[in-house]
Amino acid sequence: MRGPDAASAADHLPEPVQFAQGQDGPALVCLGPYMAPSGVHQYARFAAAFGGRRGIWALSEPGFAPGEDLPGDVEALIEAHATAIERSLGHQPVVLVGYSSGGWVAHAVACHLERLGRPVAGIVMLDSFTRRQRMGERFQSAVVEGQSERFEFVSAPGTQLTAMGGYLRIFEDWDAPQAAAPTLVVRAADWMARNDADADDRPAAPEHADTVTEVPGNHYTLMERHAHEAAAAVDEWLDKLRPVGE
Repeated sequence: MRGPDAASAADHLPEPVQFAQGQDGPALVCLGPYMAPSGVHQYARFAAAFGGRRGIWALSEPGFAPGEDLPGDVEALIEAHATAIERSLGHQPVVLVGYSSGGWVAHAVACHLERLGRPVAGIVMLDSFTRRQRMGERFQSAVVEGQSERFEFVSAPGTQLTAMGGYLRIFEDWDAPQAAAPTLVVRAADWMARNDADADDRPAAPEHADTVTEVPGNHYTLMERHAHEAAAAVDEWLDKLRPVGE
């Protein structure tokens, strides 16, 4: 499937979904991972854990739903997300949140907004990994097993698999820029491999993070039954953030 160029990508981006309205700032904008199954549903428990105190939005990655075009390159995706954020939230302070590979999407969008003179208040990467080191085979195998428990590859719509392949292609040689915004990495404390208690199989956290903290759960359960703990760690960090411009 041929994706739109950067100039037209915003017309193909799904509309942001607002999970909650809240008085405590800044607002959170959650960006989905680009691995199947991908969608805003992955943030439902995380958003609910804030108890309606913060405004929380979510943006799905274009191309995973039927009828949506894939972005032609990373820059097209970044510009589309940035435009969607501007349309929905204007110039109010925001923190970009990304789970797994979505953490790098959040990071990239933050860099783009900085170049436009619209810096974000912060970046949260939920169990995202370094791009400088490859994941170990044990971790990858365990992730694929966990993925198969949550996603039916045989009967799934072809758009999910096509999109995942397209995103892996455009991000394969992407060189992650450096954002100025403060960055929190929330790591899963538990290892993915179930049959080896003697070796930590988790990939290293991104090197540029200002703060790294751990919460219960593994790469998947951190956003499922342990979403409340993940949200609490983010909430605590947000309370210490300085307003943009100070």
